[in-house]
Amino acid sequence: MRMIRVAFLGFIMVITHNALVAQQDHTLFLMHNIPQSNFINPAVQINCKQYVGLPLLSSLHLNFNSTAFSYSTIANGSSNLDLNALVSKMHSWDFVSGEVHYTPVSFGFMYDNKQYFSFAWTERIETKIFASKKLLSMFVDGNTQYLGDGLKTRNPGVNAMYYREFSFGYSRVVDQDLTIGAHAKVLFGLGGMFTRRKPINVEVDALTHNLYGDWNPKIDIAYPVSVSTDAQGNVTGVTPDGFSPMSFLLNFGNQGLAADLGFIWKRNDITWSGSVLDLGLIWWHKQTTRLENKGSFAYRGADATDLANPDDYINELTDSLENQLQFKAKQKGFITFLNPKVYFGGTYPIADRVKVGGLVRSEWYPGRPIVGFTATAMAYSKKGSSVALNYSIMNGSFLNVGLGFGWGTEKFQFYMMSDNVMVAFYPEKARNANLRFGFNMFFGCTERKKQMKISSGSGCGCYWQWDDKAKRKVGGAK
Repeated sequence: MRMIRVAFLGFIMVITHNALVAQQDHTLFLMHNIPQSNFINPAVQINCKQYVGLPLLSSLHLNFNSTAFSYSTIANGSSNLDLNALVSKMHSWDFVSGEVHYTPVSFGFMYDNKQYFSFAWTERIETKIFASKKLLSMFVDGNTQYLGDGLKTRNPGVNAMYYREFSFGYSRVVDQDLTIGAHAKVLFGLGGMFTRRKPINVEVDALTHNLYGDWNPKIDIAYPVSVSTDAQGNVTGVTPDGFSPMSFLLNFGNQGLAADLGFIWKRNDITWSGSVLDLGLIWWHKQTTRLENKGSFAYRGADATDLANPDDYINELTDSLENQLQFKAKQKGFITFLNPKVYFGGTYPIADRVKVGGLVRSEWYPGRPIVGFTATAMAYSKKGSSVALNYSIMNGSFLNVGLGFGWGTEKFQFYMMSDNVMVAFYPEKARNANLRFGFNMFFGCTERKKQMKISSGSGCGCYWQWDDKAKRKVGGAK
């Protein structure tokens, strides 16, 4: 059991060290002149004949967020964490999550004036650590609060995975006001750890305050490990096997499928856009291990004798819990679902090449949805550069000012954006920190503009911003 804890905590530390620095993209969603906005709305088309993300530097996205707290809310200006402050700030369920999305290859091309095809290869590391307020409150504030009613919740845990995504996109102009699009994604899981959200029922003895509970924990691991057991088949140790970078990166054994859907609809002067992302799953069946337990546990509180020898008491308590929670291991495949995300927003022109807009974003986390809101303003140059400034409310935080820009010419573009630049000035108060940047090369921009003269007030120059005369012309009307 000690080995299980070591392996479990080690995996979390490796993932969080590399990933906690989760995709939000409030700024990118409405910046349609940047080709990567198609990643989060498959209806978006480009303004040139072709684009190619600079090989190995097409897109890198890093993000961290917490739904309950920042460092300053639980540290009180010191290096010691205040667990009472943490519990007071929590919702019923809270999450610390992070993502790294690296896209070495992406490209797209206009087949004609209506149809757009795209492709992207992305390496994705995604982590969500989740905790129950009720359970943490019992450890911090004691068990007397649950006398009579007991405690009913689910176990805390972590969902962490590294998978590869190949996305094939198609977008089509349906009529002069509506454009729709979709991504078909093929996924390959490279590694992961998932703790299933199982019920925990705890009763508190009215006289002794002893705890009696039942729990059926389950941990799924997709990684080569060796499991040692005792004579009864109980797990005594879990150790990772030797790591081979080549075999790990070339692992195509855990297949999955997913889809994204999106639209852009111009109604009067307002351009509406929306998307639903990551509707899919991964079937993990290569090098998988399941650890599970079915049973109950009892906990006797400490007395004066125990407090006189706290180290002995902690060791005794640890041994007691290990004896009561005996895990069994088996080689068994399993399925995990991606976390669906929904974006919906609109923009309105207030001046030549200046627009304002708003966005609502929701993601389904284990147990509950997380919703964010953004108000934004964007400006565009005649050469195609753009800048966006926004303000967001997300993860219970009001300290989120975003900034993004796309700079370049008709042949080259560099873009960078963050949903919260305030983290650079007040890192201890931040619940959200993210960054996306990359480079694009364009081909055929001049030729396409010759085919269609874009009005000066068309904002980003995108098809859905053209005036009615331009749309009728591209549609073949006289």
